[in-house]
Amino acid sequence: MSARPSTASRAGALRPALPRLRAVHDAALALLGGARPGAALARAAGLRDAAALHAALLRELRVDPAGLAALGRAGCYTLAYGGPFHVEQTLRYLARDPHNLAERVSGAEYRRFFPLNGRDVPITLTLEAHGCTVAVTGRLSAASKLALHGRLLRFLGLDQPLAAFYRAVRDDAVMGPLARRLRGVRIPQVPDLWEALCWAIIGQQINLAFAYRLRNRFIALGNGHTVPEGGPDGGPEGSPNDGPLPFPGPRQVLAIPAPAWREAQFSRQKAAYLQGVARAFLDGTLSEASLDQAPIEEAEATLRAVKGLGPWSVAYGLLRALGRVDALPVGDAGLRSALRHHYGLPGPPDARQQIALMEPFRPYRGLATYYFWKSLDQVRQE
Repeated sequence: MSARPSTASRAGALRPALPRLRAVHDAALALLGGARPGAALARAAGLRDAAALHAALLRELRVDPAGLAALGRAGCYTLAYGGPFHVEQTLRYLARDPHNLAERVSGAEYRRFFPLNGRDVPITLTLEAHGCTVAVTGRLSAASKLALHGRLLRFLGLDQPLAAFYRAVRDDAVMGPLARRLRGVRIPQVPDLWEALCWAIIGQQINLAFAYRLRNRFIALGNGHTVPEGGPDGGPEGSPNDGPLPFPGPRQVLAIPAPAWREAQFSRQKAAYLQGVARAFLDGTLSEASLDQAPIEEAEATLRAVKGLGPWSVAYGLLRALGRVDALPVGDAGLRSALRHHYGLPGPPDARQQIALMEPFRPYRGLATYYFWKSLDQVRQE
């Protein structure tokens, strides 16, 4: 157990604000607890019959009654995508660092620990064309299983307003063709805000290859491993067949001794920033649940007040952990390169130009940013 901060967020806890959603939520809990699907349960949820309950569960939670019953009984079920979903691009993203100590990808199978209310739950996802098969290891209550299901919805980007984004950019000369070419691409999420902010700090002002090495060393140190010299991943020796390690929580990070940070090649400033964010989560200055419910301007201000979290890191956390699809990472090198390429600019756009060029995509600027990022992959292949 990694003593991570609480992850009872809007999607993670599935706290429905509307009576209709609350009724579906209650029906899902009943099914997870062993209730029989049928007309009686549908009527209790305010729905006319079992078919209406089936449709409501698929629409709101991307899972049918049989799937919820299977999750409650055996911890294994199928999660429907509920719209276009680009399996190949998602797996490519998840496998981008083959030495990642917290994640393992083999073919269509993805394994890692998911944070849930202070514990780490082993999860295996198998991404296929018809849906995602989920296997949960360990004993969890019905409420915890539903909360975990909500986190998986967000992790895969299934709660993102893709259809509305496509309608909004359909006639745009630049984004319209990109959206059609990359149909089904969603922004993969980081399991929680703590991990997203750690990764944002680790990756500040260094190249991606070294950032991957530092992240693995961070994971190793947080799990009590020494970091050996050499090795392709800069972390503990191991093959891709070894099981993933939990991503360390704030207490584990604060327990890493100063010499270990230096040996792992963390600058004094980078280590201090990571320790500062850890303290902010532990003392309540940062709370994923609170930030998830807050207006985006308030969430930005709260995050910016923490030392080490600049505009890019804040936008990254909002976009990649809280699913705020309008968050705009001004200054991002990939976004600047994509805008220069697609708009035929003589040089990389400055902050003012980036904001102006992205304004037509509001309130989906974060989604548009991700599509611009993915377009660079295609440009490099041409």
